[in-house]
Amino acid sequence: MDQYRYYTDPACDSLSTRILNTEENDGKWLIELEDTIFYPEGGGQPADRGTISGQEILDVQKSGDRILHCCAARPEAGDEGDVELNLYRSFRDHYCVQHTGQHLISSLLHKRGAATASVHLGQEECAIEVEGAELSPETLTEVEEAANREIRAARPVRAIWLERAEELASYDLRGSTDKTQKIRLVEIEGLDVNACGGLHVNNTAELGLIKFAGQEKKRGRQRLIFKIGEPAYRDYFRRFDELNRISTLLSTGPYDCAGRLEAVMNEKKEENRLIRLLTEKEAERTARELASSVCCYPPLLIKQVDSISPEFFRALVKYLSSEEDLSFLICARDGERLNWALHLPRHKALSFNEFKTRCLSLIDGRGGGRGPLWQGAGSRAEGADNFLAAFTELAGAEIPAGV
Repeated sequence: MDQYRYYTDPACDSLSTRILNTEENDGKWLIELEDTIFYPEGGGQPADRGTISGQEILDVQKSGDRILHCCAARPEAGDEGDVELNLYRSFRDHYCVQHTGQHLISSLLHKRGAATASVHLGQEECAIEVEGAELSPETLTEVEEAANREIRAARPVRAIWLERAEELASYDLRGSTDKTQKIRLVEIEGLDVNACGGLHVNNTAELGLIKFAGQEKKRGRQRLIFKIGEPAYRDYFRRFDELNRISTLLSTGPYDCAGRLEAVMNEKKEENRLIRLLTEKEAERTARELASSVCCYPPLLIKQVDSISPEFFRALVKYLSSEEDLSFLICARDGERLNWALHLPRHKALSFNEFKTRCLSLIDGRGGGRGPLWQGAGSRAEGADNFLAAFTELAGAEIPAGV
């Protein structure tokens, strides 16, 4: 069949038709129909969704001149031999908007020297990969503004069928086509003509809104992300609500949020700088106090230090390990974790491997380093006493008072 109903009557949502052929393939049924309202996947546009006599359509693909509808089970024909087709209109309309919006954007990009290399139409965004020189933020803003002007201009959109390739000479095509007969063009009146087999809206006004949403590098190309139609409106309302919420939290107007947030971040940076400075000073004082409490020689400190932050623990380890003669095993709780640090500059009889074998298993510990300092954490903080006691036994020393 040369012209299926999805082309001749795209507004048609239901149809009675006959099954021409069925075949089972990998547990699914492929159904060929006399006529169909379901567009097969192609041109970046996904296949339509709907039902055939109640059976959900999983996919629609073109195979040569045939259109094959994939269902989990074979649809049952009625008494007259017909099956009933029902289209999910909202799914179709969404992708008609996305596809037409992509044509509009690609046309505007083309006029700025960026040819469309590939397209992905999604539920929430349209991705267009372009070739050529990288487009500046200013140019992309121009494209967005121009696209919305063309939406307000309400330009008609129509399909044109050509019988032979020679007829293409009458049209200023944005791209090229390899087809030589029965060529389908899609025209946005006065703006764009492109060879395309996909389905589209009837007027650019139906696109509603286009919003540029970001970019990234992909396969050496510039990948541009746009939100078109309902996704653009949803994004706008969500951003509007979020901006109002931020404005309330910052006690400032919506247009002053960026400046106020920058000031808050600078204040936070200064606070963090002061906290780091105080942490370092207190850790240095604590390290001196702990080192001076050791009475044995070579000096060995075995201690659990409570109520300190991970940052304080790291600073404490730094200052304790700067004492070249001081060996130590210290640990501190961090929620359910137990952070530990082992420093062995003088106690040559002790080794990290022996410590790892006899002590770390008591706290499900992990860690490592390069002697004389090793650090890590264990997931069983409740095992801290046994952990320290095992090391004390290993070191042949007694636990200092106050642990």
